[in-house]
Amino acid sequence: MRRLYFFSALLVLAAILAGCIGVDPQPPVTQKGGVRGFVYIRQGLGELSAGEDDVLFTVEPLASGEWTALSGAEIEVKNVSTGKKGFGTTEYDGYYEVRNLDVGYSILTVSHRALRHDVQTEVYVYPGEPTWVEAIYVSEPVPHYYFLIIGIENYADSRKSFPGPINDAERMYETLYLGNLLPGEGRRLVDSQATKNAIKNQIQTYVSKAQSTADHLIIYFSGFSGADYLSPYDDTGLGLSKKSITDAELESWLRDFPGYVTIIIDGSYSETMADGNPLEPLALKKRKYTVLTGAQSNQQVQHYDLFQGSVFTYFLWQGLRNGWADDNYDGAITPYELYDYTHAEMLSFYRDKDPSVRHYPFIHRGNSEKKPIFKYR
Repeated sequence: MRRLYFFSALLVLAAILAGCIGVDPQPPVTQKGGVRGFVYIRQGLGELSAGEDDVLFTVEPLASGEWTALSGAEIEVKNVSTGKKGFGTTEYDGYYEVRNLDVGYSILTVSHRALRHDVQTEVYVYPGEPTWVEAIYVSEPVPHYYFLIIGIENYADSRKSFPGPINDAERMYETLYLGNLLPGEGRRLVDSQATKNAIKNQIQTYVSKAQSTADHLIIYFSGFSGADYLSPYDDTGLGLSKKSITDAELESWLRDFPGYVTIIIDGSYSETMADGNPLEPLALKKRKYTVLTGAQSNQQVQHYDLFQGSVFTYFLWQGLRNGWADDNYDGAITPYELYDYTHAEMLSFYRDKDPSVRHYPFIHRGNSEKKPIFKYR
C-alpha cells in the first residue's frame, strides 16, 4: 500500500512537471487605454490663420469669449514606443475621445483647416478608461500695439468747424500712446493731415505690419460723424457724401488685421457705427471689433469750455491718466473699464443739466473689451 501511495505521488509530480515544461504559457494581455478632452481656438480666426499659440487643450468646457470650440478637428494619438496610432474627431463643443490605445507616452496631434500647421502635445496614456489630457493654457505671445489718433475740427469746407477735437486728439495722443507702458507705435493725424486716403493708408500700414493674433490696433476719432459714417478732413462735414467713411468702408480696411481692434469715436450719433443699421448690417458689429462711442444713436456730443474739449474725451482722459478707470487695480485699463468709468462720470455730470444736451457712452462688446489698451504701472 505504501508503494501505491508513493507511485501515485510520483505520477502527480510528473504531471505537474509536464504541465510546466511541456505547455507554453499564455502571452500576457496587452493593456489598453485612451485619452479625452476639449480643444479650443482663439476667437475670430479664419482658415490657415491660427498657430500653436492659438490652440488650447482643456479638461472642461469653457465659457470664455476669447476662445471658441474647435469642432471637426482630426485627432491622432501615436505611442512613442510602439508606433501604433489611434484616431478621433472633435465634436461641436470641441470634445474628443480616442480609445484602444497602447499604454505609455504618446504624441497627440491636432489637424484642422484653421491651423497654419498641425499642433502637437505630449500625453501619457494610462490603462483603463480614457485619461483626461491635462489642461494646457498656451502662453499668449507678447502683443504689439498700434495707435491711430485722429482729430478734426476745421474741415476743408470752411463753413464747418467743431471746437475741441484737436485738443482732444492731443490729450489722447500724449496719454493713450506716449504715456502708455504697453509696447507699440502710434501716429497722430489732425485737420488737413486726416484726409480719407491718409486714414486708410495708415490703417493699411498697421495691417501689413501686424504679425500676431495677439497684436492690438486702437483707433481714436474726434470730429464730425453721422448715422453710420465719420467725416475725414476732405469731407464737407455737412452730411454723408462720397468722401465720408462709412461703417462698412472702415470695416473693409480693418478686417485683415490679424489681432484685436478697438475703435473709440467721439462724435454725434456714433453708436450707429456699431448698431448694425442701415448701411451694413454687420459691419463693425462683428465680434472682431470693440467699439466705444461718446454718444448713442440719437444723441449729439457736447463741448464744454471748462473741459477745453468734449465731455466724453475729458472723462476718457481723466480715467486713463489718473488710473481711475482701472476697476480691478491691476495697473492696466481695458475698453470695458473705460466705458464703465466714463458712463458713471457722465451720468453724474449730466444729472442736473438740460435733458436735451445729455449724451452717454455706448460700447459694442467685441472680443477685445477685456484686453488692456493702456498700462500705467
